[in-house]
Amino acid sequence: MVKQILNTSLFHIILQDTGTYVIGTWDGRMHVCSFSNSEHFLDTYNTLSSPVNQVEWSLFSPDVFLSCSANWTIQLWKLDSLTPKMRFTSVQSPVDSVKWSPNCSTVFAAVHRQRLEVWDLSSSTLLPTVVHHAAPGVTLTSVLFAKGSDCVLVGDSEGEVTVYKLKGFRNGKEKQVNSLDDIMHTVPGYLPN
Repeated sequence: MVKQILNTSLFHIILQDTGTYVIGTWDGRMHVCSFSNSEHFLDTYNTLSSPVNQVEWSLFSPDVFLSCSANWTIQLWKLDSLTPKMRFTSVQSPVDSVKWSPNCSTVFAAVHRQRLEVWDLSSSTLLPTVVHHAAPGVTLTSVLFAKGSDCVLVGDSEGEVTVYKLKGFRNGKEKQVNSLDDIMHTVPGYLPN
């Protein structure tokens, strides 16, 4: 592990390479590090100078990941590019948790304290497909897709977990990697590597 003192907000091992990990920091940086090289960062991704709350790797494209942060954004990254490929912002509220769907490469969910959002990039890259607001006084804290189903589980500040059944979302294993890559290439300003 890197021997420098960092004010970290997360630690996440890269899916396709268990010898490499990502450290998210309170100042908005994500450092790629190696267990075999504890002296230096391999790469540094600069988000938007706000704490990185979570990193989530795509199950379909091992070089693609999402980050979410207190600066109201979700960002889509490719491992070999130090700038985000896409940014998603729908409300002015910190994004506390983000998860990819295990069933569809273009679907992810996020929680913004008071609301759950489900995004399907094959439908829109500008707005979430589904939005559900929390009950008054309840703060949403985490999100998870149930494997083998169309359900999203959401944890909250009351210690409760709510299960939502999604309807109308694509669910197929075929061409999943191509679907996500195709969408990224259609976004204005996308720079393929």
